[in-house]
Order: sequence, then C-alpha cells, then structure tokens
Amino acid sequence: MLNTRKHLIASSVAIAFSLSTSVFHTQAFAQEEATNAEDEKLIEVISISRKRPESIQEVPIAVTALSERQLEAAGVERTGDFIGLIPNVSIVDAANVGDTQVNIRGIISTRDAESTFAYVVDGVLQTNPNSFNETLTDVAQIEVLKGPQGALYGRNAVAGAILVTTKTPSDIFEAKVEAGIGNNNTQRYSAMVTGPLSDTVFGRFAISHNTTDGFYENVFLGRDDAVDFLEDTTMKGRLIWEASDDLKFDLRASRSEVEGGAINFNAAFALPSFVDAFGQQAFNKDVNDHEFIFAFNVPGENEQETTELSLKADWERDTFDVTAIVAYNDLDEYLLSDGTSASFYGYEVTPQCQTDRQTLNNLPTELGGAGRSDLYGDFLSPFVVLPPGQDFAGVYGPYTPSSCDGYQYQERSQRDYSAEIRLTSKDDSDLRWIAGLYFAQIERDVVVAYGADQGQGFLRQSYVPPTGPNPTDLLFSDTFDTTVMSGFGQVEYDLTQQWELSVAVRYDNESREVENNVPNVLASGLNVNTIVNGQVGPINPAFNTNPNGIPSRDASFSQWQPKVTLSYEASSSLNLYGSYGVGFRSGGFNSIGTEATLDFWFNASGTGTPGDAVNAQLQVTDDYAKEVTTSIELGAKSSWLDGALKVNTAVFNTNVEDNQFFEFFAGPFGLLRAVTTIDELDIRGFEVDFNYRVTDELTLFGGAGFIDSEIKENRNRPLSVGNEAPQTPDRSFTLGFSHEYAITSDVLMLTRVDYQYVGETNFHTLQGEETPTIWDFFGTLGGGVPPGPHPQNFNNATRDAYGLVNARIAFAGEMWEVALWGKNLADKQYLQEVIPAPEFGGSFIHPSALRSYGIDFTYNF
Repeated sequence: MLNTRKHLIASSVAIAFSLSTSVFHTQAFAQEEATNAEDEKLIEVISISRKRPESIQEVPIAVTALSERQLEAAGVERTGDFIGLIPNVSIVDAANVGDTQVNIRGIISTRDAESTFAYVVDGVLQTNPNSFNETLTDVAQIEVLKGPQGALYGRNAVAGAILVTTKTPSDIFEAKVEAGIGNNNTQRYSAMVTGPLSDTVFGRFAISHNTTDGFYENVFLGRDDAVDFLEDTTMKGRLIWEASDDLKFDLRASRSEVEGGAINFNAAFALPSFVDAFGQQAFNKDVNDHEFIFAFNVPGENEQETTELSLKADWERDTFDVTAIVAYNDLDEYLLSDGTSASFYGYEVTPQCQTDRQTLNNLPTELGGAGRSDLYGDFLSPFVVLPPGQDFAGVYGPYTPSSCDGYQYQERSQRDYSAEIRLTSKDDSDLRWIAGLYFAQIERDVVVAYGADQGQGFLRQSYVPPTGPNPTDLLFSDTFDTTVMSGFGQVEYDLTQQWELSVAVRYDNESREVENNVPNVLASGLNVNTIVNGQVGPINPAFNTNPNGIPSRDASFSQWQPKVTLSYEASSSLNLYGSYGVGFRSGGFNSIGTEATLDFWFNASGTGTPGDAVNAQLQVTDDYAKEVTTSIELGAKSSWLDGALKVNTAVFNTNVEDNQFFEFFAGPFGLLRAVTTIDELDIRGFEVDFNYRVTDELTLFGGAGFIDSEIKENRNRPLSVGNEAPQTPDRSFTLGFSHEYAITSDVLMLTRVDYQYVGETNFHTLQGEETPTIWDFFGTLGGGVPPGPHPQNFNNATRDAYGLVNARIAFAGEMWEVALWGKNLADKQYLQEVIPAPEFGGSFIHPSALRSYGIDFTYNF
C-alpha cells in the first residue's frame, strides 16, 4: 500500500503540486487529472475524502465521485439531480426551496433539526442546512461519502458527508457563457470569467440566473406560474492569493436570491370508518392514485436571501501543513401559504368564509349549490363544501380556494460563524496524521404562525394583532443559540506494505439555548377553536401554564466519535477494508407550546379537553435527545480487465439510538411540526457500483443498493416496533451508458442515458397500524362527522416504486457545445413526498416533476 501511494505521488501529484493537505492543491490536481486522463483508457479518480489526495480505489470508505464532465453529461443543476445517481442515497424536496431531506443508508435529514451529513464546499463545512440548496455552477467534482464521518467532518455527519470541489481561479484568462431554454418557460443563463489579477492573485467569478413556471397550475387563479415556480439568481466569487511559496489564501464569497412556490400539497384521507359511513372509497384511497388539484386562494411564496463568506489559509511547513478557516453565513427566509383550518371549521362563521362559500362550494347545482367540482373534486369524493346556512357540516380539504382555511406564515433565518484550524502531516512516511480544532456560533430564528384570511391581504411578519388584515391565532416563535466546540484527529499507519490501520476520533460539545419570542396576548377570536368555555385563549397554549412568560431553556450535548479502519491491499487491483465508526447529532428543542398543544387536543387529561375523546397517548415533548449512530462496514474495491472495469462493494450494519424523526400534526390548531425520537433503529444493507470503459468511446456504469431496517423500540409510537425505517426505500438501482463519437475531426457527439429506480417507501413509523384521530372528538359533537371511533390506517400511504429515464446528447467543438436534454422522459407521475399526520387521519402529499426537456448552448473564450 505504501509503494502504491508513493508511486501515485511520484507519477502524478508531485509533478505540479506539493502534497500538502491544502484543498486548494487537491482541487487543482483533481481538475488537471480529469482533463489529462480524458482520452486514456485508465482514469485515476482522486478523492479528498480523508483530507489528502488519494486514489478513490484505495480509500477505505464507500465513496462515489462525480467529475465535472459526468455532472454536465447527467444534466446536474441542483443537488437533487446527482443524489439519484448513487445507490442507497435518496432525497425529498417538497415543502419549499431547499427544504431537503437526504437519506443516506436509511438515516434521513430531519426538518427543524440538524442535518445528518456534513456538507463541505472547498474544504469549508457549511453550518446552514439550506446551503445544500445552492445552484451547482462551476463545480469540478462532487464526492458522496457513506457511513459515519464525524471523526474528520464533525457535527451531524452520522450518515455521511458530501464534498463539493469548485473550480479554482486560473493563471490565464478564460471565460464562458451558457444559455438554455426548456418547456414550462424554463430559462437558464450563466457566465464565468477567470484569470490572473497580478502575478500572485488569481480570481474567478460566476453568475447564474434560472427561472421556470413549473409543472402544475393553480386552477382557481388560472395561473401556471403560481405552484412550483422557481427563480434563482446566484453569484459566486473566489480569489487565490499566493502570498509566498509556502502560504496561500483562498477567499470565497457567494450571494443568492431565490423565489419559489411553497406548501404545494393535497390531502389524502386514511379513514376506513369514513368509507363505511359515507360509502366512499375516496376516504381511504391509495395515495399513488390521487388526482392533484391545486386551487388555493393564497399562492404559496418562498423568498430566500443567502450570503456566504469564507477565508482559508494554507501554510506549508517542512514536516506538516497548517490550514486555517473562518466562515460566515447569513440566511433570511420566509414563506407564506394557504392553511388547513377549514378541515376543523376554525373560521367557518367569519364573514369572508360565509361569502366565499356562497360561490365556492361543490354542492351539486341541482341541489342549490355552485357545483365547483373543478376546485374540490366531485361532491363527497371525499370533500364536501356547503353553502352558508349549513355550517360545521362539510368535509373540507386543506389549502382550498376559500378563506375558510386561514393561512400560515413561517420564517427560517440563520446567522453563523465558524472557524477551524488543522495540522496535517506530509504523506511521505509510514505514519500520517491530522489534528485540529473547530468552533461555531449559530443563531437561528424559527417562526410558525397561523391566522385568519379576511380577504384583506397579508402582512409578512410573525405576529399580526387582531386589528390587522390577517390576525395571528397560533404562534410559535423562538431564537436558538448554539455554540459548538470540537477537537479531532486521525492517525494512519502502514503496518506493512499491504496493511494500513487508521484511527480517528472527535469530541463534540454543543451548548444550546432557546428564547421564546411569542407575545403574551390573546388570539383574535375569529377561530372558534381558540375559544374554550367562552374565553378566547392565548396565541400559544404554553401561556396557560406560564402566565408570567414562557421561560428560556438551555442544554448541552456532547459525544466522543471514534472511527477505526483496517485496510488491506490484496493486490494491485483489489483493496479490502473494514471499519467501525460512531456518529453524533445534537439534541435540541421543539418550539415551546408544542407539548401543551398536543396534550390539549390529542392526549387524555380527564379535564374535559378534546384529548379525552382522542387519547392518542403521544409522548412528544418540547425537547428531544441527541442521536448516536454506530456502524460497522466491510468493503472491497477492485479493478479488472487492466483497469477498464472497476467494481466496488460494501456491506454495513448500523444501529441508531434516539433517531430524530420529524412528525407532522394537523388539528383544529392548524399545523404543527415537531421532532420526536425513535429509541432504537437497526439498519443493514449492501451496495455495489461499477464503471466499465468498454472502449475508448463507450462506458457503462451502474449500481444497486439494498436496505433491510427494523424499528426495535419507539416509546412515542409503540405500535411501530418491527416496522421499517421511515422514508427509506428498500432498494435502489441506477444503470446507464455514455458514448463519445467523432462526427468530424472538429465536432464530437457525446451521449449519456441513465435509468434510476427507487423502491417502495414508507414515510412514517406507522405503516398499517390503527391509531386514534381527532375525528373521534368531532364525532362526539354531532354535525357532519358520525360517532367514532375513527382510527387511521396507513396501508394505502406507501409511495410506489418508480423509475426514471434521463438523457443528454451534446455536440461539441473546440470552443462551443450545444446540448439537447430530457429528464423523466417517460413522463412518470410519482409522489415526491408523503407526510402522514396520524391524528388528522391522512397524509399531505406532493407530486414530483414531470417530463422536462430543452436545449443548452455553451461558448468558451
């Protein structure tokens, strides 16, 4: 193994670069290697997964690397585009721009909690989860590491790490412009310029602007740009200053402004008792058969402004190198959308709701109604919206064209500072080491508000008084402060020429504080569900038990994260490895009032609250525990046919304690988001990927992943024990080819086609078990809901397996390229996300992108 490493260093890296751990060096090396090897049969892919350049076939980690050329050929524009190319990795991107949940080997990112993977750009750990939303322009390579990576990459890397290497500034002038158009009024423009600013300073600047109307139409407003539209402008700048032969500075800055749709969901009931009561199968219909209707009167809007700055210094010493990083991130975000309160008659008797129901109901015209089946579907299939005079008797869905469902407003803003210092030994000895310290200070504001839609417009702010146009009736508003202190190190030692032992460890400590920002005021009185015993309640139920103000909270979470890896170079074409690692994700806080709200509506108290009729026995609290992941992995990386065929395999077994799981609750209060924990989760899996360069022109590639998971303990949902891990497909595949053909001596045709398959997916821990719902309470009140019980059953809430075909054909000359592309060419209709809300008795569902196609033009100067 040592001989191979020395050969790699001598023959490649040392030609132009010193082998420090400077990511500046490794980025430049990776780019040059990819370019120079493009026409060679044997392509050596270089990984920086252990913070030093190594052949990817030698790195004892399950890692997939995608080069610039592969990213372009696959049409990768945003992060979700490359996730589908990797087995046992999947993504959901539904509620708003950047609200992504990434699943790596059965461990998912969690809304309103920390990520489960480290996202690192040019060696800088991104502390804001929304950074993963960025447009991928000017990228040289992406690496996806699977399994716990906390020892080197820090906080929250329980499932893996994603490393993005952008292109470094050039020492000669270069420029590029790109333009593209596609269906759905899709337009893309970008430009890049790079070159020397002096003998020692080199710069690079890129800008992109993308817009699309999206695939779906708001039938009430008659607009095709009011559902899943997107407009994104991103600017990125980078300066490299070679202060001396030994010292280099790397300054990065970016700014993005994004506007897009938000909360584009429909609802699907999971109430078998309603099927019997009303004789309508629509109350328990398969979510995959749902016909989407977007007819909300409050178009969802999401606006984000993001600023990122980082400075990295690499100082090369005789026996070790020093890397120092400081970074700043700022995100301001809000979203406004329609609400759900109509389902529970909250605003049923407001003047605006009464006016809307006069013309916006689906009672058949022969019965005196407006017959608006275009907005709700056919009468009683499953929704029933009645004219005024028949109050508290309908069956509403969420996000309707009437004001009866109110509105929701959210903010997710974050400011953070981070710093890291790292010492790295040289690579030219049997013993290699890394040691460092990391610090981060994070402040995050989270607002979730619900209120009345009076047809008077909306103030985009957390609290609107009763005299305002859209009064607030329920408010969660908190400021979270987090301080992170970490120390880490790794030692790699060549026991023999074939055996290497690597031992890494990290200690993380996170101190968290949360301060409540909700004013101690009463609700507007417009929502009947805020009135109890004739009295209007406060806008946050926590004031009922804290009349003098909701107290601040604080807690600390810490964890040792060791990782031990033993690797064996069996031959020049076969490397074997085994590893044991621990990952850690900090615990945290739900918004104060979460526990009180759920107890009042869903848990029995014996005091006459609605929860007495439901008795869901939830154990959701205003805080949640840290998550600890322990994983064992065995892998093999092999080359065949003189290096033309590369096959990599891995098997793994992961145990997760207190797995953080996002739960969605819907009820008369509106919507509520909370993080709960699955006490113990076991995940086992296998994956394989291959790349076969059949000829100099034709390459085949593919991979497969299989996961077997089981919930061992879950005190919040004890009936879920024995079920699969939520949001985890049991299998995934990818298969494709790329082909290069010289049409003339000056024009090359490049073709890539790939197929991606994702297996069946359950999105909740409950997967067929029956549990009580809020309809048990409403059944005691009479009206349109028959007497209970009305338990939910999610047998019909599993997302079906789906397969996608994507293709791109490009014609390239020396300075230009024209590309025709298509995604989801078979126009497969499938669900992007299913958000089950057990106590509501149904799921909120979101469709995926349909067929898209277009043409791009690129010109290089």
